[in-house]
Amino acid sequence: MSYEQFIKDNLAKKVKPNPAQIKHQLERAVQDLETARANLKIDATWALTIAYHAMIRAGRALMYAEGYLPTINQTHKTIVEFTKIKLGDDFYELVAKFNRLRRRRHHFIYDSENHVNVEEAQIALETAKKLIDKIKMSVRS
Repeated sequence: MSYEQFIKDNLAKKVKPNPAQIKHQLERAVQDLETARANLKIDATWALTIAYHAMIRAGRALMYAEGYLPTINQTHKTIVEFTKIKLGDDFYELVAKFNRLRRRRHHFIYDSENHVNVEEAQIALETAKKLIDKIKMSVRS
């Protein structure tokens, strides 16, 4: 999929990049990651969910930096797909993990499946940190 296909499919719209909004999203992503880490021993499923949301915020910042904003149609999936295109094949596995976390979070939020152990949540936190760091470097480049 191309950036223009997101527009055609009404999954994203063009916007003027707003450095303050980009910065805010990235800062909040880092804060969310810390919140996830603090919740790890209390509730592993919720820690994974918060880590995933940190990734969504970073992905949203990436979209903003490129001059796009996801619409309300398939927002999370659009952010994941956009991130995949922007980061490219070198980060295929990292973005694939992001997408798997999207599905895990969906089951927890909408089906109330409380099914994550501490090891899985820890891996989610590590994945979120890697993705956030990569996006921060990409946005600053």
